[in-house]
Amino acid sequence: MEGATSNPWLIAIINMTIVFGVLIVLGGIMKLIRMFDCQVMGTK
Repeated sequence: MEGATSNPWLIAIINMTIVFGVLIVLGGIMKLIRMFDCQVMGTK
């Protein structure tokens, strides 16, 4: 593992893409839950 990713900018970019990917996935899950909740409750 020595020298595989020695560039700190590359590590930072990879971490940011992972963080934003997780946030996008969580936002999609929240929208799905909200849509499902509105259909179950019958209120918009």
